[in-house]
Amino acid sequence: MDSFWVIVLFILFAIFSDRKDKKKPVPKRRIPDFPQRPLPDIPQPKQERIKIEIPELRGAPPLPDIQTTAEVETQDAIRAQQERYQEMLRRKKKQREQAEKRAESQRVEQAQAPQNTVTLSNLQQAVIWSEILGKPKAKR
Repeated sequence: MDSFWVIVLFILFAIFSDRKDKKKPVPKRRIPDFPQRPLPDIPQPKQERIKIEIPELRGAPPLPDIQTTAEVETQDAIRAQQERYQEMLRRKKKQREQAEKRAESQRVEQAQAPQNTVTLSNLQQAVIWSEILGKPKAKR
């Protein structure tokens, strides 16, 4: 029974000592609200353009041709016009090919039409083919 009281006292001691050593929660620090003040106008220093002449280097490669915006715009307009013309040529070529295909299919249909007519030679060929492809006489 003595050991029972020792265990109970040990548990109570652990609980109370845990509560006693517990630290108080630290409140979050707040940043104070400062009033908004307008920034003072700081005058920008005036920058003057200084023109510096750069001397030519001996043996340096020639400067590249620099195109102005007007030249670039005219070249773009010419390229756009050339692309439109190429697209028009592609469409015309495609239309011609489609017309040729239609004409060819019409020619094929017209060439096949006379073969479907009933003639004496067609009937003779039909009888011959039926004999060749049909059942043998022994199995009829």
